[in-house]
Amino acid sequence: MKLLRIFFYAAAGMLVLNSCKMQDPSWNSDFLVPLAKSKLSIKDLVPDSLVKVSQDSNVHIVYSKELYGLAVDSIFSFSDTGVIRSFNIDSLSLFTTETDFKITLGDIARNAGLAGLLILGQHGKQIPVPAISPISSPVLPFDGDSLFTTMTLNEGNIDVSMYNGLPIEITNVLFDLKNSSDNSLVLQGSFPSIPPGTTMTRTFLLNGKTVEGKLNAQLISLSSPGSNGIPVLIDTNNFIQAGLKVYNLHPITATAVFPAQNLINNGQNFVLKNLPVFLKESKAKSGQILIKMFSTLEDSIYMTYRLPSATLNGVPFEVKKTLPPAPPGGLSSFEKLFDFSGYLLDLSGKNGDTINTAYNEFVVRIEYTGIKKTLSKKDSIYAQLSFLNLKPEYARGYLGNQTYDYGPAEIEIDGLSDINGHLDLANVKLDVEAENFIGADASFEIKEFSSVNSRNNKTVDLTGSYKSGSITVPRANEVTAPELVRPSYTQLNIDQSNSNIKAFVANLPDKIKYSLFLQTNPQGNTSNYRDFVYDGKFLNLRLLVDVPLEFSASGISLMDTIDLDLNYEDVLKVESATLYFLADNSFPMDCELQFYLYDPVLSSMTALLPQNAVIKAGLYDPVLQKVTSATFTKIPVEFTKLKIEQLFNSKKILAKAIFSTAPPNTKVKIFSDAGIDLKITGLFNYLID
Repeated sequence: MKLLRIFFYAAAGMLVLNSCKMQDPSWNSDFLVPLAKSKLSIKDLVPDSLVKVSQDSNVHIVYSKELYGLAVDSIFSFSDTGVIRSFNIDSLSLFTTETDFKITLGDIARNAGLAGLLILGQHGKQIPVPAISPISSPVLPFDGDSLFTTMTLNEGNIDVSMYNGLPIEITNVLFDLKNSSDNSLVLQGSFPSIPPGTTMTRTFLLNGKTVEGKLNAQLISLSSPGSNGIPVLIDTNNFIQAGLKVYNLHPITATAVFPAQNLINNGQNFVLKNLPVFLKESKAKSGQILIKMFSTLEDSIYMTYRLPSATLNGVPFEVKKTLPPAPPGGLSSFEKLFDFSGYLLDLSGKNGDTINTAYNEFVVRIEYTGIKKTLSKKDSIYAQLSFLNLKPEYARGYLGNQTYDYGPAEIEIDGLSDINGHLDLANVKLDVEAENFIGADASFEIKEFSSVNSRNNKTVDLTGSYKSGSITVPRANEVTAPELVRPSYTQLNIDQSNSNIKAFVANLPDKIKYSLFLQTNPQGNTSNYRDFVYDGKFLNLRLLVDVPLEFSASGISLMDTIDLDLNYEDVLKVESATLYFLADNSFPMDCELQFYLYDPVLSSMTALLPQNAVIKAGLYDPVLQKVTSATFTKIPVEFTKLKIEQLFNSKKILAKAIFSTAPPNTKVKIFSDAGIDLKITGLFNYLID
């Protein structure tokens, strides 16, 4: 409170001077002036934030402090979780190709000696055809080079067909197929008998074979029993037709014109490893998904990556990208970060029957270009999927049977440490409250709790039966928006019946040291993967202290600082002064009152009252246990010229009341209207010129 400045005496003096004809008059005059006022209340003992008034107006010191918060990040993190796969090409396929060759009866006759000459001479006539000894055909070239240059086949088929357009049966047909560059044998086969006018076909496997685009086919041997004496029409233009059809070609490597095709079409589950929880689903609050792709194919590839188990507004996560051809012996690559915020991630696998498992699909395709390229199943495509800095907004599953040892930890205590003196409390209550916003059962134990008063280096351990076992914390319940979660509350109540709580609090700590043990799902997966956790919804352990102000006290002090703003020039005209210190005490306790002139710069204080200036307690009714009326006290103090000068020089006055209950150990209640109303007035004697 500010001291009221005294200016009115000058105005009064001027009034006297103007109304008189006397020259240079002067006289002394006394002025009673209010100087300052203040009120000391319980709020000067502890901060307002710690004061609570009950329905009966009794004052409580109520203290709340966070001890521990179990959040999503404490339970699990997706950060840098991912999967790396190297995909070999599932299959390469090539175009189907086919060709045929004709061998006329004339061609055969010209290679059949005398029997052949007979046949050639009877063209257009009907004669019995004699038996024909084994003959061979010249090499017949097959050119598939427009489609492929060479291919080493993982698998493939070739159909060799033979049509007999001659009027006689042909037998013991032996043929082969060779690569033209080195005459290496691709296949060899035979037909024991082909009746006139019929076609016979044989299928051969090309698995493991290397086949060139240029081949040589040849009838190694062909014979005939003739017409068995029966005349037949001789037409040297009749022919035998051999056909080749190469199909179902899946090369290990090939230099060829490749048709459009999926080289990789892979769908599979991948497991998120190193998670201590067992999740069915999770929604991302923030984070990225990193996709890296590398290809050794010397052809453009069209990549589609799908994560059907991750959806945003019902749309699955999908990335499409074209990678250019890789240089010979090198790599073509792609790398990009995608925002994964808001995606709902199904972690139950493709069939919904597992945990921590996402289903993804990977398709790599080439398109038809008409250009020969060299591709190999040894070529590979390397893919990496990683979740980076992924923060879950929500998760469901089994959060695991996890344990958390927390501490030793320390919290600062405000308010109680500001109390000087000794308190003997009538009733103290301390609770450790568990507020559980997590959809999982839990339990906690207090392993250590100590009250520390650093000013006197005194520590009081909280002991008692309250530590007899763990406290069960039921799971929270899910509700509709906007709350989403209805928490459960559990309290460990600590009072005089199960602890030394009075001594713990009476130590007036400025710190509390503690350690805790917390366990999730102590009974295991009782929810059958229905645990849940939301971002920002914690399992909180909180310290709650309730101290009703009913106590006996010794040396407890209240203080208040009063600002002064006095005109120093006024002090020159003050001859003498008497200050009156007035107090109305509605506390149920006597107090020693003192005022100090306070210089904050020099940290010096000058007492204004004599020692042992006692302010009597208010009138206390022991039946009602409250003060029914305040007690008034007036203390006059004569001020010397020096002390007056100190007063006018000062900027602050410090009021201090030191309380003690009487008789000792008598416990009294403090109510919200309790306080000491303080006033300072001054009777100043001025010299009026």
